[in-house]
Amino acid sequence: VTLMRLLTLIVSALLLNIPIVTDAQERPNAAYQTNQFNTSVIFRQDVCERQRQYDSGEITHLAEALKGLELRTVSIISPYFNLSETGALDEEYPSLTAVLLDELARLGQFTWRNTYAVTTAPIADKSWTELLKWSVDTYDVSIDWWPKSLDRLSKGINFPGRWYDASIILVGKKSREKKTKFNFFSWLDPFRSEVWLLILATIIGSGLTYCALEKIDVKTDRGELQNKPIETIFLAGLAFTTQFDFNPRTHPARLFTFSLSFWAMLVSATYTANLASFLVIKNTPKNTINDLEGAVQSGMRLCIWGTTVVNEVLDEAFPSKKDNFILKEREIEIFEGVLRGECDFAATTITSWETYKRDVKIDGVCDLEWVGRVFRNIHAGFGTKTDAGSRCTSLIKDVLELQLFKMREQGFIEEAWNEHYERTGTIHCESQLFNKEGEQDTGQMSIDNMLGIFILHYGFSFFAIISALFYRRYGDDLKRLNDYLGTRCTKLPNTEDTGNPIELHAPEGSLSRSTLSCDMEKLPGAAMDDGLVDMVRSMGEQIDAMNTMQQKLAVMLKDPPKPDIVPSPSSTATNSFNNSKIVCLKDQ
Repeated sequence: VTLMRLLTLIVSALLLNIPIVTDAQERPNAAYQTNQFNTSVIFRQDVCERQRQYDSGEITHLAEALKGLELRTVSIISPYFNLSETGALDEEYPSLTAVLLDELARLGQFTWRNTYAVTTAPIADKSWTELLKWSVDTYDVSIDWWPKSLDRLSKGINFPGRWYDASIILVGKKSREKKTKFNFFSWLDPFRSEVWLLILATIIGSGLTYCALEKIDVKTDRGELQNKPIETIFLAGLAFTTQFDFNPRTHPARLFTFSLSFWAMLVSATYTANLASFLVIKNTPKNTINDLEGAVQSGMRLCIWGTTVVNEVLDEAFPSKKDNFILKEREIEIFEGVLRGECDFAATTITSWETYKRDVKIDGVCDLEWVGRVFRNIHAGFGTKTDAGSRCTSLIKDVLELQLFKMREQGFIEEAWNEHYERTGTIHCESQLFNKEGEQDTGQMSIDNMLGIFILHYGFSFFAIISALFYRRYGDDLKRLNDYLGTRCTKLPNTEDTGNPIELHAPEGSLSRSTLSCDMEKLPGAAMDDGLVDMVRSMGEQIDAMNTMQQKLAVMLKDPPKPDIVPSPSSTATNSFNNSKIVCLKDQ
């Protein structure tokens, strides 16, 4: 039997690549190594004498019940207990669970480094619960984050204290907008192309309509726009921007401009609202999943670490959805599955997520996030066997639970976790936001979003400056060209029922106010500006009024009407237009 045990220890050490050394202070002790699920050896110690001494009062304090004991433990190789390349505990930082065990040993005045063994994940066809059951049957304490569950408690397993949060949560891939690219026409996005064409047609049509109203009644607008269609179209375009520069004076014009302004208000408000929604970078999730239960009920694929408590809990909670569960052999693979798109989400524990989200290999661009609420609250810690009489292992459980509670109250466990994250974390997603390309993302609108609208304004500004310089250089030539193509006044047959036509005399001839017209021919020397034209028109209107009053007065006095009043050549009007032709007062 002794020979067989020795051979078993040697084979176990070789399989686990652990050197057999006499001084196992920093290395696993090969004397306590054995194959997984080997029930022929038990390293669990009998502490019933210590239990008796405590019960009898010989040991006065429970905290001292393990004083001087070499605790035999088995640790699962994991991110929380890992050996260095030499096969020993790292001298500088031996790992999280080793730090916790060292503090427990100091408080309880026992040792563990000379008598510990290590093992790995359960072999094929075995679950984590089965591994836990075997390890607590074989050793004094099983060192790992063992979640507490009803099934495990019913198997006679105790959980002294807690140092790990195994509450089940959902982790998914962040939904991000694609990196924005420069688009000059992004300001057109709020409306489809057919809507823009309709808006353009409406602006042009409205401008021409207002011009037509002015032609029908010259009193339509104070600006007298009957012969200025380009200007009316421009004013209609300004109305689209909610800048209203029409000056209607008639009821039809007021009705039309009210309709135009109301249309412009609605279209402009719609454009503004849609423009904001198109330009603002959105981080809206692709789906509406708010928790793990919602994901399962929606038929989402979940990556789960196989044979763990998370797997057992979800199988029990959703027996009809097992086909949507993708089981992984290693915990890291559930996060890799989400990143690769193999799974929609990963079902994991809070502390596991807190650990792996700091791993640059998993969340190198901070692309994963915790989704929704906690599905089930579970605590985890070390494991021991429920044994109050055979070997009295429950005493070990009581001492460890007491010391772990003290460590938690003093903040030691929290400090140990912070040190663990600081030493092992390779990325800190909380410190800054990243996009998929690893660039910092503040959520503010970038130059790519807004540059197009600025370039458009700068382009129009540049064009306006060039136009101003052009008119400054060639303005006189353009004015002479306009005069050449302008209107001249001619005499038409008199249409008045009264006597001779009213005429405005100039040195070279006279024109009747009622018979002025235009024949689109150049009149030599008639290069009068708009202000003079308005003055002449006003004088003509006054003469018409005087003629009308004189005719009515003559009828009342039964006198024959006198000839129309004709300003003498020496009048102010004549002096104003001396040696010049009279310009057309009424546009064609």
